Amino acid sequence: MAVKVKVLFSGDVYSNQLTMTDDNSARFETEDVMLLDVVVIVETYAMLLGKHDAVVYPVGKGATVGFTMVNLSTLYFKNAVAGSNGKISILGVKK
Repeated sequence: MAVKVKVLFSGDVYSNQLTMTDDNSARFETEDVMLLDVVVIVETYAMLLGKHDAVVYPVGKGATVGFTMVNLSTLYFKNAVAGSNGKISILGVKK
């Protein structure tokens, strides 16, 4: 007996960039953006990632971090070095 598997594709592609303008933590999106898969690319200077009160995960220049099933509005970024104004790009798939 053959088993049929139905593969469903969903979601539009999400892409956006953010350049830090100060040394405060900031979230990438201010409203809910539900993503199935996400790739975060730190493009210019090292950044810290985390939640609003714990932006502690270091990501170096040129490095990437991947997530699955995340509300992008809950992810915060901060310059790892004061005054560096890091740039982040995100590519993902909307839920």
